[in-house]
Amino acid sequence: MVKKWASLSLLGLMVFASACSNNGGNNNAANTAEGNKTNNTAAETTETTEPAAEPEVAADPFGKYPELVEFTTIRPTMNNPKFPEGESYEENVFNKFMEEKLNAKPKFVWMAPQDGDAYKKKLDLSIGGNDIPDVFQIVGKNITEVQSTVKRLVEADMIEDLSTVYEQYASPAIKEAYASADNRGLDLYKVDGKLYGIPSQAGLENFNFVWVRDDWRKKLNLAEPKTIEDVEAIAKAFKEKDPAGNGTTVPMAMQMQTETDGLFGPGYIFDQFEAFPRLFYKDASDQVVYGGIQPQIKDSLKLIANFYKEGLIEKDFALKDTGQLQEVLASGRAGIVGQAWWGVWYPLFMTLQNAPDADWKPYAIPAKTNGKLNMGATNTSGSVMVVKKGFKYPELPMKWLNIVNENDDTEWWIKTTQEKYKDANEKATVWGGMTIIRTDDILNQAKDIVAAVNGEKDPATLPFKNNDAFQNIKKFIDELQTQPASKNVLQWQNTRSWYDAMGSAAKLESNIVYSAFDGQTPTMEKKLTALNELQMKAYHRIIMGKADADAEFDQFVADWKAQGGDDILKEINEALSK
Repeated sequence: MVKKWASLSLLGLMVFASACSNNGGNNNAANTAEGNKTNNTAAETTETTEPAAEPEVAADPFGKYPELVEFTTIRPTMNNPKFPEGESYEENVFNKFMEEKLNAKPKFVWMAPQDGDAYKKKLDLSIGGNDIPDVFQIVGKNITEVQSTVKRLVEADMIEDLSTVYEQYASPAIKEAYASADNRGLDLYKVDGKLYGIPSQAGLENFNFVWVRDDWRKKLNLAEPKTIEDVEAIAKAFKEKDPAGNGTTVPMAMQMQTETDGLFGPGYIFDQFEAFPRLFYKDASDQVVYGGIQPQIKDSLKLIANFYKEGLIEKDFALKDTGQLQEVLASGRAGIVGQAWWGVWYPLFMTLQNAPDADWKPYAIPAKTNGKLNMGATNTSGSVMVVKKGFKYPELPMKWLNIVNENDDTEWWIKTTQEKYKDANEKATVWGGMTIIRTDDILNQAKDIVAAVNGEKDPATLPFKNNDAFQNIKKFIDELQTQPASKNVLQWQNTRSWYDAMGSAAKLESNIVYSAFDGQTPTMEKKLTALNELQMKAYHRIIMGKADADAEFDQFVADWKAQGGDDILKEINEALSK
């Protein structure tokens, strides 16, 4: 749902990393050989005259090829795609636009659905038969699987080293995007220091916000929360005053059945202590550790246990699944819940069906430990574009990507997606299919929208994709705040998500802790499910006060390590050292 709504909120933002380009052939071996031949001939003709050096042509990241370049490729597809009349993966307005801009055209050798293993299996067969296209995208179930395929191709000497291509042809915007994550995306596809692929890169947006029934908060004359202690005070007031009536108020709605910090979980509480219960990440000694067994987890659990003891959390929280928690929210009985910035679009708007005067408002709460907005994140790259060894135009994918990146949020591109592709279930028909944006892209968009709404920035300078959000927020703040949200849902949703959630997050310093490993090791495949169950059981016992928190947590850590956890950590560290 996160990805689904994020793509809607960004108006079909489709940045596709099938980038490419060329400097008229100056980088290929054939031209180099021909140049050497010319020099030798000149040397034989005269011993006194040096051949005139040809002027060096600067690489143009957006340079159009003088003659049409057709390149072979493959692509992952969706199952049962539906296109507008006259459109297809092969022939569509976006590929035609790219042909006009670059004078390059993809020629598809084959396609296969990305869901499941169809695409990967077909690609594996192509690699095994040494029959790969000129340029192609590698996808997988996780980043480790994608990296494994790249390494296989490198070891077989089947793909180009793109280090020089990237340095010479990547546009400033693309380089800036990767740099926003300290070039982590590029580093994933380096072998012996050489870059063998152009990776996708998504934005980081899933900060955990505290969503509060603000109509209740105002009714009880409570201050807006700035700390986790303020959140607790509001929850206590909700319990005492029972704004839902008849003793039905749920001060803190929370789901923690099988996941530690899922859709409605206590992620915002774990963040307070820099605790990341499902993340394998590197510690200060550069060794991979498991977040779920770190000491700061115990501090988080003790705070949640205190909330439980005070009656702020439902007694059966550990039994509720997502659907049951949604019922609590839709009923209008919940007062506080943890959710991402897009929560007001789904599922919090459902509250308005039974409580039309309800108003959910998000708050970004700085952490107790470092005063920052903490977030544990998986790698932002999920696929990569590679080039066949010996392909005449190794820069072609980079140039292609530069042009897409410069144009995919223009009015024409967005309106074409919204209007021409309105009834299509497949809107990403441009070849490539990879997103490359700054990891802080959503935060920066929100910052600019807030500035425009507040009169600190000229709205005319906002990109077209943000115009609707700006207009809706401006109208809500200037004219509609005193009206029930149910009468102006779209304006309310834009304001609470862009202006209040991400706008407030943009004012805080972020602390992003990245996953060091997102794949599967042999012991993970055999034992991780059981270890996760062990973890949830221990967490539940601590929260419910069924055991001493310190003793229970220490025993859990010992059991986790002995029952396979230590083996998993060893395998991960060994895999990363190769």
